[in-house]
Amino acid sequence: MKFGLSVLAFVIVSFLHADSFSHPHVFIDNSLKIVFNEKGLTGINLKWIFDEMFSGMIIYEFDKNKNRKFEAPEIEKIKKGAFEHLKNFDYFTYIKINGQQFKVRYVQGFSASICKNKVIYNFFVPCHVTAISTFKEVRISIYDKENYCNISLAQNNSVQFENISSIDFHHQIAKNTEEPYYFGMLFPEEIILKFRGKNG
Repeated sequence: MKFGLSVLAFVIVSFLHADSFSHPHVFIDNSLKIVFNEKGLTGINLKWIFDEMFSGMIIYEFDKNKNRKFEAPEIEKIKKGAFEHLKNFDYFTYIKINGQQFKVRYVQGFSASICKNKVIYNFFVPCHVTAISTFKEVRISIYDKENYCNISLAQNNSVQFENISSIDFHHQIAKNTEEPYYFGMLFPEEIILKFRGKNG
């Protein structure tokens, strides 16, 4: 088998068949932009920066003209070959609205790029929550329950907000000790957001 094909198989199959007690093979720096409009929350922009080893495999397989950037046809192939299967894992994105689980069924606006030898994924998770006069709580966690991927909040500006002029909000980042994963050994990082309409 050619090396390129084995890389593609690794990218797809490893996510689907992570061994028990596996250790992370892919490392991702994650940052979020939580997006509002005049009605309330509309969703979350996610930016994933991959480690150099995994990035090198993606670049080798999909940057066919070797110009160190992804053109539209290449991005579409990355989407189909090394992203869309994450739907089976809720795109590693877990959201609760006032304590109720919100199922991430699809995402929008996927793009991929290369910066300083690292591959970057950007995509948008729609999640509409109307702002009213009292606070609503939204909890957001990004992690891989199988621990194949280590997804950590980026060190700088990991959580940003957009279109907040009509929103009163506050947030904190904490470990969710009530919902451990990976055989109870790990706890997800959680963004706890509370918001209401200023004129609700």
